[in-house]
Amino acid sequence: MEVLYEVRGDNLLIYLPRELDHHNAKMITEQTDWYIISNRIKNIIFNFKNTDFMDSSGIGVIMGRYKLLKGLGGEITVTNINPSIDRIFTISGLYKIVNKTTMPSLAKW
Repeated sequence: MEVLYEVRGDNLLIYLPRELDHHNAKMITEQTDWYIISNRIKNIIFNFKNTDFMDSSGIGVIMGRYKLLKGLGGEITVTNINPSIDRIFTISGLYKIVNKTTMPSLAKW
């Protein structure tokens, strides 16, 4: 599965691939940064519905986008997290900097 990007106003929805690892982290980072800059994105929702695996490179993707958006007053939300990826988010402390939801509501943005 490829990565899909959807811009809604100043929000970017990213539908992640089956594996968020070092093989595709650089491409996702570059494309996401392009969307942020060219569309004046303030908030990102990472949808993990189809993602079965994430390694430290995936953590880097999330943290890097957090640092970029923090300066713009934006935030990151993650959704559709499976139990193994939820464990990675918990152990790594990512839940201290991102919001988790089962169903993102774009109404607030």
